[in-house]
Amino acid sequence: MQLSQLRAFCAVAETGSVIGASRVLNRVPSSITVRIQQLEEDLGCELFVRERQKMSLSHEGRKLLEHAQRLVGLADGTRAFMREEDAEGHLVLGALGVTQVGFLPRLIARYRSRHRAVTLDVRSEASEVLVEQVADGVLDIALVDGPVSTAALESRLAYTDDMLLVTEFGHPVVESPRDLRGMQLFGSRHDGSFRYRIDAWLEAAGRQLLPVVEVESYHAMLSRVVAGMGAAWIPRSVLPTLAAHAHVRAHALGDVGRTEIHFLWRIGQLTRHAERLMEVHRDTCMEDAF
Repeated sequence: MQLSQLRAFCAVAETGSVIGASRVLNRVPSSITVRIQQLEEDLGCELFVRERQKMSLSHEGRKLLEHAQRLVGLADGTRAFMREEDAEGHLVLGALGVTQVGFLPRLIARYRSRHRAVTLDVRSEASEVLVEQVADGVLDIALVDGPVSTAALESRLAYTDDMLLVTEFGHPVVESPRDLRGMQLFGSRHDGSFRYRIDAWLEAAGRQLLPVVEVESYHAMLSRVVAGMGAAWIPRSVLPTLAAHAHVRAHALGDVGRTEIHFLWRIGQLTRHAERLMEVHRDTCMEDAF
């Protein structure tokens, strides 16, 4: 029996459906269904009476609900208590990989200069994984592709960025996929949030069949672009940090490339150290404005 299964069970019981629970927990419905099935198999009983799109508690489910809610509440409260009472201080921060190039170095340096006693643990994952880990209490706070809308989580804008289309230096101006010279397009892995923007951009112009080659490293992407092998989508915040950036042409794509990165945390579970991280971020942004 896992805490995530009990959390999914409570959410379905409270909303009356898998879809409702997926919205509260900000997870895909299939993951909620799997957790409920695993819990039922573990307990050896059916917890819900399933009627089309509605799920109501069975006798065994009603028996479990109060106990499960208490366990979930105790787990959340214990995490918050231990982190707040830690004399030395501990902050677990999740972040998209791109933030660790263009944004995080300065933020972390400023935070550590103010709060040297705090142990900072930074974990990099895809945005969807980070949202789940915040919901489960694994992370104190995270920087994710946002905004995130859910009853259990709260978000606040941290940074804005643009995905730029990068081509070889002599390529004409690109305003839509039709302007590309029949080349490959390099992008991040398929489940990455920025990759969805590439797919939408191509689909809107009717070029769904343009090959999109998944490349994990922006350095590798740029080297292929310089070699004339294709084009790539690279964040504006990252491009200047790449050695070959002066040998390519960057094309701004307006709203389709614009992205927001948000702080994300569980409502009512913002730790003292996470709050101080956002204070450092706020002060840094105010300094930059002058």
